[in-house]
Formats: sequence, C-alpha cells, structure tokens
Amino acid sequence: MFGRNEFQKQLEVDAALLGVPKSERIMATALGPKAYEPPVVIATDKALYFATTTQPDRIEWPEIAKATWEDPWLEVTTNQNVLIKLHLDPCGDVPPTVRDRVTASVLFREKLELDTGGSITAVGRREPESTAISWLIEFHGDLDPSDPLTAASADRALGELRNTLGV
Repeated sequence: MFGRNEFQKQLEVDAALLGVPKSERIMATALGPKAYEPPVVIATDKALYFATTTQPDRIEWPEIAKATWEDPWLEVTTNQNVLIKLHLDPCGDVPPTVRDRVTASVLFREKLELDTGGSITAVGRREPESTAISWLIEFHGDLDPSDPLTAASADRALGELRNTLGV
C-alpha cells in the first residue's frame, strides 16, 4: 500500500509523463485504463490531462463543450465535436472536478431564435488567463451550419447578443 510520500512521488512522475506544467495546480486524479501510459487522468486548474497508448493529451476547460459521467465512463466532447471516452476506475474526484471546471469557464449561455427559422444556443467561454471570450454556437434540430443562409443568420443573432451584453 502506498504511503502519502510514495503516492506524491508517483503523482509527480505521472504528471511529468503527461506534460503537466508545475505552474498548474492538480485538483483531482483518477486511474485510467491499464493500457494508458501512464494509467492516470489528471484534472488541473487549467486542463484535463490523460494518456492514450500513443501519446499524452491535454484539453483546456474552455475547449470542452460537454462532459458526462456514467460510472466508470467519463465522456468528454470537444468544441470540434470530438468524443473522448475515458474509463476511470476508481474515478476519484475527477468527474465532479471536470463538471465544475467546465461550468466555471462558461460566462454566457443563451438560446437564440434565428431570423431564418430555427434556433441556436450561443455559449461564451472565458479563455484561460485572459479577458478574451470565445464563442461556440450549437445548432438545434436539423439546421445545417454549412448552409450560408443559416450561418449568416447565426452570425447576426450572435452579433445582436454580443451587442446586448456589451462584449
């Protein structure tokens, strides 16, 4: 059984292997699949770190559009609509920490009606260590974001929201 010093030493080794900068505060850890190298998932104040069988990965909190937890699976969907499934056993405090950090990065979430019909949700996210706000648009129903009329309508709706909010 690991004592506190052995656990801390192993955590430092795992954090280094995942590329966690010493400037980031580790908030939670969990064991991932044994095939991961290292087999650990780390949540810091700035990002989620995990490894696959090929390389470590880092996702900053504002880059996560959605995260769900159903024991033992943490599913993270990025703003680019990439789904990442992480098997956590035991999960530790990683799922609630992910939820809290993703939620904390959201400044605005507003459903907007489009002048061409349909609706979107505009999500304004705080960029780490910056006053900049990034915007994510979620298209509802069968709206096609690649349709020029729909995209222009979404841009107008987002512009109106930003003007109303003063950002």
